[in-house]
Amino acid sequence: MGIVSSAEIASFLRTQLIGENIDVDTVSTLNKPIKGSVVFSKNKLTSFPISVGFIVLCPIGTTVDLAILPKGVALIEVSNPRLAYAKVVAKYFIERKEPMIHPSAIISAKANVHKTACVGANTFIDDGVVIGKHTIINNNVVLAQNVIIGNNCYIKSGAVIGEDGFGFDFEENGKPVRIPHLGNVVIGNNVEVGAKVTIARGTIGSTTINNNVKFDDQVHVGHNCCIGENTIITACAELSGSVTIGENCWIGPNSSIIQKVNIGNKVTIGIGSIITKDIEDNKKIMALEGLNLRSLLKVKKRIEYGK
Repeated sequence: MGIVSSAEIASFLRTQLIGENIDVDTVSTLNKPIKGSVVFSKNKLTSFPISVGFIVLCPIGTTVDLAILPKGVALIEVSNPRLAYAKVVAKYFIERKEPMIHPSAIISAKANVHKTACVGANTFIDDGVVIGKHTIINNNVVLAQNVIIGNNCYIKSGAVIGEDGFGFDFEENGKPVRIPHLGNVVIGNNVEVGAKVTIARGTIGSTTINNNVKFDDQVHVGHNCCIGENTIITACAELSGSVTIGENCWIGPNSSIIQKVNIGNKVTIGIGSIITKDIEDNKKIMALEGLNLRSLLKVKKRIEYGK
């Protein structure tokens, strides 16, 4: 963290600077810009707040008469201002964590934690766990036996990864008998796991999370699931056992996916959806909005009649 010039930011984003080369050391919002800050606008600009000394990341094609550009305001045109803002903040305004192991963390002698990793307070790391370069493990995390986590991952507080999944068969009298889970969880690079996420290990093989997958808080992933690269799974979604999700998918909040369902690539699943069948590539699946019971029964009857 420190002072950076608008020219340096423009160079980092591989674009041109419009206006003055000013220095900034923080971020703010367009409606309340702070002197010496970076802001972004998703829309093309026609006017500016009365302020000085800030940089605006704005859409390509923003046409500005330099005569009306306030003194001390710099413009940087980019194709996606919000994305550019995220990159600039990550590059210049986030303090990097130094590698450290909190004294209260419990780490097995049989685990392999890279020297550049960070491990937070009260975290437990079991036998056979492997943690890659520059991965951050926050507080009160449980990593069970043989979990493998790649490089540059971020595991937020309270996550439980690699404990037994939920699997039973039944005696003739109905008594449930637990099926032992002997597999593990394998997580790729640049994966983010939200707070209080649970990821169950495979029954025999691996539960697999591929590169660049992002989990919001309180997601549950059952045993033997496989999640493709760049997929986003948002808060409170639930994946039952042996679900396969392709690449570049978006799974909405509170969605529930039944066991053994296969979801293709570039699939969007809306909030509160209940998925019981396979979904092909490039589909958008949306749940019904809240309906009272009578209305819901009418919709259901129409759907069934249409078959």
